[in-house]
Amino acid sequence: MPVLGRATTMKATKTVMAIVIACLVVIGGAFIALLSWSDDTPTAEKQGTVVISIKDAPANWTHLNVTFSEVRIHASDGVDNGSDNATNATGWISLKLNETKTLDLLSLTNASALLASGNVTVGKYTQIRIVVTNVTGVMEDGTNVTFKVPSGELKINHPFNVTEDETSTLTLDFDLAKCVHQTGNGDWIFTPVIGSVVSG
Repeated sequence: MPVLGRATTMKATKTVMAIVIACLVVIGGAFIALLSWSDDTPTAEKQGTVVISIKDAPANWTHLNVTFSEVRIHASDGVDNGSDNATNATGWISLKLNETKTLDLLSLTNASALLASGNVTVGKYTQIRIVVTNVTGVMEDGTNVTFKVPSGELKINHPFNVTEDETSTLTLDFDLAKCVHQTGNGDWIFTPVIGSVVSG
């Protein structure tokens, strides 16, 4: 068999190295293209679901009917994130209220009721706003009461995340001991106060 000369061996080695380098370049280019494609995917198309429910603790009333008119959540980026539910360019997004806007909080001592829900862009949210427009109640002795609602907007600072194709559930527990009070002239006042917010 012929013996390869040194020059022939070096030439073969260089050829093999060139082929290896070319393969690495092709593989590297494909990997970079894959990363670039992933980064270019618009995040506005990725959505998850937010569900907000209401519950309450016992109190000395037989009925306490609260009418809600609006539920909003705030995106932490502070801009309109492209959701169809976005109401303006300040990051506030309105959720769709349940058909029954009036809930009897006294019926929710051991359960919760859906208040609002909606599909929103994935990301971090930091605040919840709930607007109460009307409150009526029935005391244990049968007395009917119409409450005054001096400040019907309930402001809740509670950060939570919305993950793609998943549901983020928040249950708001009203603190009736702080919500309901009577003035010196006999007027009943309802000021919405949340005792706790439970996620999951």
